[in-house]
Amino acid sequence: MKRKTPLKIGNLELGQGLILAPMAGITDMSFRLIAVRFGADLVTSEMVSAEGLVRENPGTSYLLQSHPDEKPLSVQLFGSEPRVMAEAARMLVDRGTDIIDLNMGCPVPRIIRQGAGAVILKNIETVERILTAVRRAVEIPVTVKIRSGWDRSSMNAVEVARAAEASGVDAITLHPRTAKQGLSGVADWSLIAGLKRAVKIPVIGNGDVTKPEQVEDMKQQTGCDGVMIGRAAMGNPWIFQHAKRLALGEAVRRPTTEERLEVMLSHLLSYQQLRPTRPLLSGVRSRLMWYSKKLPGASRLRAELGGCRDTKTMIKMCESFFASLEEGA
Repeated sequence: MKRKTPLKIGNLELGQGLILAPMAGITDMSFRLIAVRFGADLVTSEMVSAEGLVRENPGTSYLLQSHPDEKPLSVQLFGSEPRVMAEAARMLVDRGTDIIDLNMGCPVPRIIRQGAGAVILKNIETVERILTAVRRAVEIPVTVKIRSGWDRSSMNAVEVARAAEASGVDAITLHPRTAKQGLSGVADWSLIAGLKRAVKIPVIGNGDVTKPEQVEDMKQQTGCDGVMIGRAAMGNPWIFQHAKRLALGEAVRRPTTEERLEVMLSHLLSYQQLRPTRPLLSGVRSRLMWYSKKLPGASRLRAELGGCRDTKTMIKMCESFFASLEEGA
């Protein structure tokens, strides 16, 4: 299938349409800046609670930290009340948000218990009320991210997509697993292709893109207008850069250990600056581990980091780890 380029959402042109997926506890400003540096055309915030935003919750303000270098920025909202979602959307516009993405796909129990995320897919009327309320509240582009349905007996992605299109939503992202599946099983890309045939607004594919060459595979197999990448970018922001080069017929190479170390330290510094008074050790540890994944001796490094309670010592451990890899190359 011939794909459209560039991806256009509302009035924004987004190159090859490579998008960093929203991931709770992961896609903070430090991660988003790294993704942009390596070629992501659009980055998305962590999930932001509409209720928390309207109530001016301090934790919500932390999630909304941003930097001019990560523009354009999409902020993902979750909630269940149309009026609150609309008010939160207006507040995001005032903060300079470029795109508002509505979460109707998160299967996490704590989100489901709030009547938000993927559980909304159970009721098409609720879907329509939320989409219409937010679309009427703001003039910037609005997108929605969904699953294929709540479970296999209620796979209604096409119905939801048509409701989104009728409401004036600018694009839709489909992760073709049901909410009940979580991350188990295989993402059924044929559902993305079916959705693309059903609506005229841009369709973004998401799910099981773990290698740069799979970006073009998904576009060719489904006709989707853009590809959203999540977990595969953790510790591997090169996936965006490599996917773009492969699309142009250019060769790619794996990053050297020195390059991995440089990007890891850059990412960590940015992460620490987000929390100048108290960087979370768990956050530091996890980000250091991302960049060593699948490298020789990575399991030993993870064990050592797990027992460490000091950021500086963790960094020294990683520097020694990457130096030993360089010596053994």
